[in-house]
Amino acid sequence: MVNRGHRGIRGGLTPHLQDPYLTRKGYKEPTFCPVCGLVYKNRRWQRIPDFVREDAAEVHKCPACRKIEDRYAMGVIYISGDFFKEHSEEILNMIKNEENKELVHNPLDRIMAINQNGDKVEIETTSENLAIHLGRMLYHSYGGSVEYKFSEEQKLARVFWHRQKKEVK
Repeated sequence: MVNRGHRGIRGGLTPHLQDPYLTRKGYKEPTFCPVCGLVYKNRRWQRIPDFVREDAAEVHKCPACRKIEDRYAMGVIYISGDFFKEHSEEILNMIKNEENKELVHNPLDRIMAINQNGDKVEIETTSENLAIHLGRMLYHSYGGSVEYKFSEEQKLARVFWHRQKKEVK
């Protein structure tokens, strides 16, 4: 069978790249993540607020916690410009709030690190999708310019957002 790829923001048909932390092997259900408290049940990781750890068949770190531990980012957002320097607190709060909203849909999509240096910031995420989503959110909320770059060898998205303070949205 020929792998025909998929269409998407990567543009055109590209081979589907796999997340090395998402294995085809299933976990025994329910499996509990001791770091973040997610539960693997019904063939997916999910937040179950009233789950008791003692009810778990197994205890394993979820893919997101393993990526964070290994510092294996699958998305990186680079934010720069005078506009960010003046609005950094507002923009970072909006990004954190957006991450919290996304956690409801996919609890494996997380921000791993935020490294700020003056008028620049680098945000590492556990997934391509979250990085792309945050890049789109920045562009639609504040204007400026956004550029997406993808690795051909691995599942990695780099998002570059830049805005000077004199630009008009």
